[in-house]
Amino acid sequence: MKLFTKIFLQVACVILILSSAVFFYTSYRWKNQSIQYINNYEYTKFQNNLLQFEEKLRLTSSQSANSDEKVRNRILIYAFRQIFHDSAVLYQNDEELYNGTAYDFDVQGIQEQLGEVELHGKWYDADTYICDPLISKADGKTLLLFFYSSTESTTNLNYQIVTYKDVSDVLESNRILFYQAGMLTLVLLLLTGTILFFSLRKIMAPLTKLREAAVSVSEGNYDIQVPAEGDTELAQVGKSFNQMSSKVKEQIECLSTVNHTQRQLMGSLAHELKTPMTSILGYADTLLTVRLQRQQQERALSYISSECRRLSRLSVKMLELTGLYETGEARFAPTENSVKSFLEDSRQLNLCRLKEKNICLELQCEPADLKKNFDKDLMLSLVNNFIDNAVKASADNSRLILEATAEKLMVQDFGKGIPAEDLDKVTEAFYMVDKSRSRANGSVGLGLALCKKIADIHGFQMKIESEIGKGTCVFIEW
Repeated sequence: MKLFTKIFLQVACVILILSSAVFFYTSYRWKNQSIQYINNYEYTKFQNNLLQFEEKLRLTSSQSANSDEKVRNRILIYAFRQIFHDSAVLYQNDEELYNGTAYDFDVQGIQEQLGEVELHGKWYDADTYICDPLISKADGKTLLLFFYSSTESTTNLNYQIVTYKDVSDVLESNRILFYQAGMLTLVLLLLTGTILFFSLRKIMAPLTKLREAAVSVSEGNYDIQVPAEGDTELAQVGKSFNQMSSKVKEQIECLSTVNHTQRQLMGSLAHELKTPMTSILGYADTLLTVRLQRQQQERALSYISSECRRLSRLSVKMLELTGLYETGEARFAPTENSVKSFLEDSRQLNLCRLKEKNICLELQCEPADLKKNFDKDLMLSLVNNFIDNAVKASADNSRLILEATAEKLMVQDFGKGIPAEDLDKVTEAFYMVDKSRSRANGSVGLGLALCKKIADIHGFQMKIESEIGKGTCVFIEW
């Protein structure tokens, strides 16, 4: 069992036992005190009534001393009704003389239950006594009974009186109060438990976070840090742990950076060198296999020379671009370029690729003298990637549109399109929509990732719009 659980359960048990003991004791005392208050009041009232009753009997008994028993009983009932009204029962020799209540009482059972009793520190003999109240059930009610038995020597009358007080409402109120107090105690227990839980969790938080951090580090998360404020022992352990985690993270990041840089460099160079090499090979094969006029030969050799120089510059640019992926810093020197001339250069560089599938590339530049500032080599790489992807997505004998306006530069195809769920992912490095087809074409999933990075370098915004079966429009807003 965890240390936190042990402490919480032990403290919670102590609080529960103490609160339960206080609750039950208080409830018991409250109930008894309520009954005792009623008992004292009713007892005093009963005593006063008895004194008045006996006084009235003395006055009337002297006048009826020679009367027969029936007359004396009538006098007894009359005096009883004058004092007790309908709140008591009068018995004589255990026989009921008058009952003004709604209940029937077993006077013999009451006397057998009582015997000799002690009341308020005084003893009464078996002939004349007032008993302590009894709790009795009658017709679903709870009654507090008072019993008096006396032999009056002057009248030679032996009578008993039973009176009662209905305490059902008091007991019901006590029962409701018991449940209310119980609910309040339960709420307080829950509140105390909640406060205790969060207090203990706050106290134990450094140990918990240290354990969680150790698990995270074991799973490869080296960014985790634990609280290390203060001069406590736990704070010192936290500082040591953070130092260890930072050192491990530093070493892992160093190895990861080297590995990622190598992969990015090799993949980027392989991808970007493919298009110029294709153009060079196309013109070289033409020179070897086709008898060309001298002017045509010079033009082909000029393109080969131009592409070789561009490859040299591109290698340097790609090294800088790869560095940008890693450090976020690179220096580019954009120059002012004629957009129409730039589009024509892009078409010339992709002629061989277009002829493979007999695709027509339409150029549109509006206005015709449009000029923009950009790094020509990187932008050629960007447009060539756009065109290469468009060619791959297009059927044979189709067409592409390469359009430039003052707001944007766009390449549009009418091919198979890109699924909507892949649009947000195609600019991620090494992500390929159709992996099997892309690998068959020699792609490594870096083209659009590099295009986005080139656009970001220039401050342009790259966007892709596509619909399955209708084609794709890739453009940058410059």
